[in-house]
Amino acid sequence: MIKKLTLTMLTFAILVLPALPAVGFAYNPTFVENGQLKNNRVLIPLRAVSHNMGAAVEWNQHLKTIKIRQNDVEILLTVNSKKVTVNHTEIELDVPVELINNSTYVPLRFVSQALGAEVEWNQQIQQATIILKEKRIVVNMGGVQLSASRMVSDDRIKLLSDKLNEVGNTSAIKDFRRHFKPYFTDRFINTLIEKGIESDLQFGDPNYSYDYVSSVYYKSSTTARLLETMTQGIDLAGATFYVNDRIANLVYSAGVWKVDSISFPGLRRPPVPGWEQE
Repeated sequence: MIKKLTLTMLTFAILVLPALPAVGFAYNPTFVENGQLKNNRVLIPLRAVSHNMGAAVEWNQHLKTIKIRQNDVEILLTVNSKKVTVNHTEIELDVPVELINNSTYVPLRFVSQALGAEVEWNQQIQQATIILKEKRIVVNMGGVQLSASRMVSDDRIKLLSDKLNEVGNTSAIKDFRRHFKPYFTDRFINTLIEKGIESDLQFGDPNYSYDYVSSVYYKSSTTARLLETMTQGIDLAGATFYVNDRIANLVYSAGVWKVDSISFPGLRRPPVPGWEQE
């Protein structure tokens, strides 16, 4: 009953608010993979993030320096150094600029805020969000790099997501174990049989949400995490939206990726420029 009421109010909000440009902005974040955690600081791949923030980046191979320009802001960083110059003013960082796998990594919060962006860190899902004007850049913490043939295909992600949605309606499934064996590990199937699923939210179903995005990062060559996020609600003023996350831990077994466990971090409200945060 509570779920039906929520969806009814959601539908009402859509009907009475036909034009919500700010909400539309939030539906298409840019995802950047392979952020790094060092000494409790988030490091981001400089070129990918700066490009998505509209900043120009210059790399000096001889001096091992990086110059970032955006409007009237100029930032000069040096690899393996904590000293940074912002518009000719020297600042010392908590952690140095690093080269990781031939990519330059810089402290997320410093660079983002120096360019006038807002930053949010979500500890539960290990994800950073950068907000700059109409842009929203989501940085996932990365692990190993896999070949395209070893990664989870888009079709497989869609299939695993659909099968997780089916778990909420077990009464319609006659042979539960046989039905889910190609998609779930035996351990996860046993957990579902014994305890059921924490939430029956239908991720990816347009009847349940405004928008849906998914991303995968790889902890090792045989383990990965599938993060699904759906925008589920706004208030009647059109000034707030809420999202739900579903995290599926995947394992690579017998040539296929399967779901080994699942969790639901809970309803959250991501940052959007110009909207007051509670």
